[in-house]
Amino acid sequence: MNDSRFRLVRYGGSAALLVALVVAVLVVLNLVVGSFDFRLDLTANKLFSLSTQSQQLLKQLDRDVTIYALYRTGRQNQTVSEVINQYVNASDRVSFEIVDPLLNPQFVEQYKGGEVTPDLGSVIVASGERFMVLQPNDFVNYAYYYYQMLPESIAIEQQITSAIAYVTTDQVPVVYRLVGHNEVELSSSFVDLAKKENYRIEDLDLLTVDAVPDDAAMVLLLAPEKDLTEVEDQKLRDYLKNGGRMIIILDYTLEERPYLDGLLASYGLRVEKQFVIEGDNASRVTNNPFWLIPKYKDHALTEPLVAARHLMVMPVAQPVTILQARRASLRIEPLLTSSDNSWAKSNFEDLTYNWSEGDPVGPFNVAVSVTDGDEYGPTPAKLVVISTSGVLVDQFDQLSRGANTDFIINSFNWLNEAKQNITVRPKPFKDTYLSITYMQQLILAGVFVVALPLLVFLTGFIVWKRRRSL
Repeated sequence: MNDSRFRLVRYGGSAALLVALVVAVLVVLNLVVGSFDFRLDLTANKLFSLSTQSQQLLKQLDRDVTIYALYRTGRQNQTVSEVINQYVNASDRVSFEIVDPLLNPQFVEQYKGGEVTPDLGSVIVASGERFMVLQPNDFVNYAYYYYQMLPESIAIEQQITSAIAYVTTDQVPVVYRLVGHNEVELSSSFVDLAKKENYRIEDLDLLTVDAVPDDAAMVLLLAPEKDLTEVEDQKLRDYLKNGGRMIIILDYTLEERPYLDGLLASYGLRVEKQFVIEGDNASRVTNNPFWLIPKYKDHALTEPLVAARHLMVMPVAQPVTILQARRASLRIEPLLTSSDNSWAKSNFEDLTYNWSEGDPVGPFNVAVSVTDGDEYGPTPAKLVVISTSGVLVDQFDQLSRGANTDFIINSFNWLNEAKQNITVRPKPFKDTYLSITYMQQLILAGVFVVALPLLVFLTGFIVWKRRRSL
């Protein structure tokens, strides 16, 4: 009897000591792990992970940035707060504060002088005297589906990264859009996007100024119906000769444009008065041979689109020919091309777009870049030439899921020699469903509802039986 009691006390003491040891190890392990801010983003769209563009911007910050979120105490938006915390973790220059606007009305007053008035749910990004106010609806992008406005993507990182770039930039680059030639109007959605990417777009009539303004980051000529005048042509040539930057987007027209064609020819290019017909089903949209899905060529401008696997949509594009006779200082690089199974037509008298004898055969360049000058010499002129304004039509931008406007913004960045590409794409909503068969459902139910509880019961019963025999 004494021996059995001794064994019982010994085993009981050992069990108590083991439990105490396990608890102590767990406490220490919890304290050690708690000292590290280690998190793993398992969301399908990597909502809580910063893109490479955002990380590059944060690494280059040379001034402090404070992000204020206006929420009632204890009622902050956890998703927005968690994304902002990623910026704080990535840079010592970024700090984050939650401010209750009802308890601190004077704080809100100092940020009411901008274009947007802060309100409950707003996020304010500030650095020195510069600030930007982001409204709650800025963090979600909507799109029309069957005549309904439905949420399409989350734009928290896109908005905050753009705001940080804006408040830490002393000067916002100005893009001058030439007017006076019946140019195509820019859509409000693109103007808004350019503003988010920290570009300011202003109209410019060359006949009203002596020269292209000194603060011009670049000049945009968007599908003019009329030709340039001799005076305008000379002002643009002088601007480019002094290292100017220009985007020229042209549509098909029967009008003669000798000055504009001459300007292009001086930089080794000619836009043909033809339509590109795409014969490759994988390189066109909805079986429409005029709606190209162009192929990307290797270039710094196209790298982000290639990496993201974003496909562009270019309707009614024209071939852009690189002239054999051109200046040796010109470096001309194709950006977008049609497929090998494409051809160009200018004569539709036979009422068909099928290939006919004499039709040029692709691939064709539909967008090119030009650099004029030695990279070690004076500032080189740079041009981007695109053969259709359809890339900026909202319908085709939606078809491309934003790749079209990304390409134009990337063109801005390349021409402006931006130190970092800040084109951060919004993150699409992703609903992930587990597809399993009825038999798989039964097996999973059997494992979790029957097998596991039974295993726990048997384990407990065996332990109880062994202790009774002590």
